[in-house]
Amino acid sequence: MTIRLATISDATSITELAITTMREAFGPPHNPTELVEGYIQSAITLPIIEAELADQRSVFFLVESPDGEPVGYAKLRRHVPPRRMTDRNAVEIQRIYLLQSQIGQGQGRILMAHCLDWARSQEYTSVWLGVWERNARALAFYEKIGFQRFGFHYFQFGSERQRDFWLQKQLDN
Repeated sequence: MTIRLATISDATSITELAITTMREAFGPPHNPTELVEGYIQSAITLPIIEAELADQRSVFFLVESPDGEPVGYAKLRRHVPPRRMTDRNAVEIQRIYLLQSQIGQGQGRILMAHCLDWARSQEYTSVWLGVWERNARALAFYEKIGFQRFGFHYFQFGSERQRDFWLQKQLDN
């Protein structure tokens, strides 16, 4: 697989990946279809992704299979960390998704390592992310690679308010 910095020309591919991975990760049986589709319509459209790609505070990485097909992506965002986080020199891993067919092959670990390496190269000393409290697989993955919980926040997912745990990881240099 190849991981590269995404550009505005990748907006369609990232939008399609974001929609597919959202359905795979959060659709039935985890949430009703109408809840997921409502969220997609309000938060994952081509104009929204184009604006996110153009935002100087955001960095997107696109994961491609050996034949050049997009199979995952990550979005990091530079902004103020949550108040409960003691390390203020941090960047958020706002999204990190692979197609379901790619999960369980070590690619998530490689993509995460790429994100952590980028954060180090930008002289951040830690990263944080939010993960849905009912996403046991993701929670286990993050814990296994050294993330620790430091709080929570509520996330509006369509018409439903869900709780995400805040996780952080100190970066060794």
